[in-house]
Amino acid sequence: MDKILELLKKLGIELTADQTKQLKEVAEKEFVSAADAAKTAAKVEELTKQLAERDKDLEKLKADNKSEELTKQLEELKAKYKTDTDGLNAKLAAMATDHAAEKLFGEFNFASERVRNSVLEEFKSKGFKYENGAFVGGKEYLEELKKSEPDVFAKEAPGLFMGSTQGNVSADANNLESQIFGGFGLKNN
Repeated sequence: MDKILELLKKLGIELTADQTKQLKEVAEKEFVSAADAAKTAAKVEELTKQLAERDKDLEKLKADNKSEELTKQLEELKAKYKTDTDGLNAKLAAMATDHAAEKLFGEFNFASERVRNSVLEEFKSKGFKYENGAFVGGKEYLEELKKSEPDVFAKEAPGLFMGSTQGNVSADANNLESQIFGGFGLKNN
């Protein structure tokens, strides 16, 4: 976060305390810290090592497989490794789904963190299908919720961030993320 603030300062963009707070909130919701990414990479590396060890064990047993006892042990190990692999795959899929839900929810401003967490739990309970990096019907659900229950979402304020200092950001830009991208001359998806 400090690197982003330093970059903005070098670019001649001075932020107020409120703008800095808004930027930190967006960064906390949208970006994974280097430490968390390193932990995840370490977990993936450890799991990869475990799978490689498993494969070595299975190959050794296959090579030594001369008796009924070894066949039995091989089948037990296969079952154990399949269970372990399925569990790890389920955990990885759950992590990817949770991350995608967090990213989707980062596109919306909720009235409070408590409300956001409540809506997130409700969203998860709906069982939206996660395909090709997105929830089928997820964004539409949140847009409909925004119409049917507007108090769940924060009231939008007129451009508070870069509208007056950056000519290429429209004055009606209310979304902090869009303003940041626009301030750097980038288009937000």
